[in-house]
Amino acid sequence: MVASPPVRAVRKLLAPFRQPRRSQTLTVLAGLAALSAFLLWQSAGIDHYRQNLALNVGADIIGAIVTIFVITPLISRAQEGRVREHPRLDYEWYTDQVHGATSCVKLLDTFSNLLDQPVTDRFFRAVTLAISRQAHIQILLLNPDSLAVLLRAQEVGDGPGSADFRREILRNLRTLHLFEQRLTEAQRRRFEVRLYSASAGVTMYRWDDKALVSFLSVGRLSGQGAQLEVTVSSPLGMFVEQRFEELWQQGAPMHEFMRLPVTLVEADGARRDFVTSFVVADGAQYIVDHGVVSHMARRRDGHLSAYCRADPDTRYELIVVDDNEDLCAQLSERFADKYDLPRATYVWLRPLG
Repeated sequence: MVASPPVRAVRKLLAPFRQPRRSQTLTVLAGLAALSAFLLWQSAGIDHYRQNLALNVGADIIGAIVTIFVITPLISRAQEGRVREHPRLDYEWYTDQVHGATSCVKLLDTFSNLLDQPVTDRFFRAVTLAISRQAHIQILLLNPDSLAVLLRAQEVGDGPGSADFRREILRNLRTLHLFEQRLTEAQRRRFEVRLYSASAGVTMYRWDDKALVSFLSVGRLSGQGAQLEVTVSSPLGMFVEQRFEELWQQGAPMHEFMRLPVTLVEADGARRDFVTSFVVADGAQYIVDHGVVSHMARRRDGHLSAYCRADPDTRYELIVVDDNEDLCAQLSERFADKYDLPRATYVWLRPLG
């Protein structure tokens, strides 16, 4: 849900004063320490100063012990099972929570409007800040080429919440891929995106030990329904977290979907590596890379084969797809959906027996 213009204006006005939670805590502690030192200095002249100081400090220590070890655990246990309901998924509110995350950020959804709205840039800034605090970012989206996409599309139907799921997921992946390219090598180790192919049944937007949880609805998108704010240690939170981990373990990394490492081998054994864009049609792989096409043009004797890094035991023949074929039009449509780029030259990787 997008915030109203007045709300956005207030948030923009307060933005310069926002600080990470850790910085705010240190600022408050420093201020209280300074105030305490000032008050102790002001009262140094009273009678029986040392006795009064010892009595008050001792009483405060006892109160702190009772609060920390008795009252706080009781309150925490009472809050663990509490469920707060949100009428819909407010992406700006969630971004505010990510802004203060210090341990982890996890996202599980079919696709997310969080990655395709004006709030996206602010979300990525919050993610970058979380990474700087050593938080681990994990994002799980549905594989756009899986059968589960068709099933989910049938569940939503043609109602007001309907969408072209495959194109929406591809749009998310383009956004995430571009963001990942801007990260440093150290930052990328804490930012992971994977694609799952099974039906998830739930969605999760987690920050630290809390999460917004929803169940995939029939006839509308998950973000349009009620969101349950729970702690991860609650029964519902543990159930959704376990489902996330199951899908994460079987998920495929995003970079394997967006780029295909290919090695060209000449007749004399000379090898050259490429990392190419690619599309899949009817189970066949078609790569798009000007460097590959140029290399093929220089080796017109035909003694050139290819290997994919993911399948090093299979040798492929390189065949340029004719621009006049209907297949070329189909590949161009898929290429535009995946990379938002115009028609290109496609090279078929035909397996050799």
